[in-house]
Amino acid sequence: MFRFSASKISLALSALLCAGFAQAQSTPVSPLVASPTSVSVNFTLPSTQGSAVAVGLSVASGSYAFVVDPATVPAWLSLDSMGGTATTTPTTIHFQASTYASLQAGGVYTASVHVRVSGYQDYAIPVTLSVILPSATVTVATTPTETSGTVDLTYTPNSGTYPSATITVSSSNTPVAFTAAVSGSGLSPAAPAGWVQLSVPSGIAYNFGTSVTVTFLKDVLQNANVGDVLTATVNIVSGGVTTPVPLQITILEPPATLSGTAALSPSAVPVQTSGSKSIVVNGFGFYAAASGITATTVYVTYTGQATPTDITTITSKTGAQTGSVTVVSPTTMIVSIPFEDGAGTPNGILSVAQSITLYVSNDGGTTKNSTALNVTASPIIYSVTDGAGMQEAAPGAAPKFAPYEIITIFGANFCAGCGNTVVATTTSNRYPTSLTIGSHALSVAFNNQAGAAITNGAAYLLFANDTQINALVPSAIIANGITGLQIVVTYNSVASANYLATPAAVNPGIFTTSAAGNGQGAILLSADYSVNSSTNAAKTGSTVLIYATGLGAPNSTSALSNSSKGAVFPTTCLAPATYVTDASLTSPATADGAVLDPTVWQSANLPPCFATKNYVTVNINGQAGTVTYAGWVADSVTGLYQVNVTIPSKATTSTTPVSVPVTMTVNGVPAQTGVTMYIKQ
Repeated sequence: MFRFSASKISLALSALLCAGFAQAQSTPVSPLVASPTSVSVNFTLPSTQGSAVAVGLSVASGSYAFVVDPATVPAWLSLDSMGGTATTTPTTIHFQASTYASLQAGGVYTASVHVRVSGYQDYAIPVTLSVILPSATVTVATTPTETSGTVDLTYTPNSGTYPSATITVSSSNTPVAFTAAVSGSGLSPAAPAGWVQLSVPSGIAYNFGTSVTVTFLKDVLQNANVGDVLTATVNIVSGGVTTPVPLQITILEPPATLSGTAALSPSAVPVQTSGSKSIVVNGFGFYAAASGITATTVYVTYTGQATPTDITTITSKTGAQTGSVTVVSPTTMIVSIPFEDGAGTPNGILSVAQSITLYVSNDGGTTKNSTALNVTASPIIYSVTDGAGMQEAAPGAAPKFAPYEIITIFGANFCAGCGNTVVATTTSNRYPTSLTIGSHALSVAFNNQAGAAITNGAAYLLFANDTQINALVPSAIIANGITGLQIVVTYNSVASANYLATPAAVNPGIFTTSAAGNGQGAILLSADYSVNSSTNAAKTGSTVLIYATGLGAPNSTSALSNSSKGAVFPTTCLAPATYVTDASLTSPATADGAVLDPTVWQSANLPPCFATKNYVTVNINGQAGTVTYAGWVADSVTGLYQVNVTIPSKATTSTTPVSVPVTMTVNGVPAQTGVTMYIKQ
């Protein structure tokens, strides 16, 4: 085993180091001197070599042969000489970027070229290559392609398809930042700010392209007029250079279309022997003739005229009635149809029971959209409303009706030749379900949704003429299993088409003095039963009587009483079933169509009413009134309701009569708005 002391190891290492140093010192430094001492060359892509750099190699004295070490020369560098003799006069070698530099990516590359003189150390010359990219150029392209410097777009109303454009921003080489903004946006005559929307406000343009999507607010397009031209410019800005992209959208005329089953109002008309009939046509794309707009044409076919004929060219032989078309809006036209045409032997149009066809077109008749108009002698129901509120259901929706509700049915052919009015009379304190007019009978039935008859589903009739029937809704409409209703008018054993409705527990409406459902309510002052008006205002704190219908079935439960005590609302309101029994109402055993006989309950009870607290509420000028009675009315039909209300003291501070709104809810369902009354302090 060998042992070395620390001092011996240290001496050994020192000896080795000294030997190495002495050996390194044995190769002298190169005598060469380069001018310049370092080289910078460049290459501009894709193919431009930079200038050659001359490097002079010299020595202080004497003459020395030298060579360039080829292993130290990178491929991207070329030298015009690989050796020579250095003297005190410099020997020149030219350094230049080679064509191989075109294969390099943009950037800076370095190398060290070694020059050798035998017996001396290498002389290193640092070399730097700069590969330069050319200046980036930003280009803009559009889809659709610009035509005459503008991106032309179109929009056809009601098509469901909305225009858009794509702007592609590209860089010729390196990625470049850009911004996108809208300027000069407008519409003839005007457009809101921001109607042109860009998918991005800025971005980076690459050589493969960056997209900016341009869209437009749908409301602006939908509300523009046919023929309008909407214009805007999208500005692409990069490197201080702005590239404008003008756009314009032309609003085209859509084809005329009809609204399916709701295309005509009315969709059926009675047979007539003179004059003309105006029909409302519903759809879209209806236009009068204007610059760049083709007028909507209405055609008709009928018995004896199978070829569609422009309705404006038809003039009746008798009475010289002429067909006409009036465009009210893009969705509505009024078409006047003469009852006959003007042929030698007139062909009946409205004078013959038949189905005639109406066509609409915006292209001179090439494309026609059609619907049928029924000309008939059968009863026709146009609409059914609450008899007090007189409000029709929204288009396409079925109206709602409640048990005992007074309704008004509007139509035609209800009782031909029956005169202006037929007023029903009561028999045994009940209105009839059928009116006999001459030798013919008129009736109204409520059937189940599937068309099946409802037990006790006949309506009780109050009034009729050829175009209007006032009737009472039977209480049976809310029986179990009934979810939809079909109302049918029958005259002389001929039935109308079904009119669809929906059963409801309540459908309140307040009667008004105008019988139009708005304005001054049918309201009496309780003090003297006088009619409320501008000259007979109700004072705050007093009680008024409001008359309504559609409140539904009363829910009072009191039995018949002989007590000498006065009646109290709602605890002594007679139960409806009790009244039916004690009034001897049979066939059917219901209160339907009944006129309430106050002798049945005398002074100990009140008529059937709503006993649930706050079931009926009334606000007068926004202030809650106190309901002191809500129910049926003695000596009146069971579809009429009386609501007694004490006017709140805060309803007004005016000492002169002021008209204020009156609102009512029944089991949370509101009556119509727009009803008023006069009050004062």
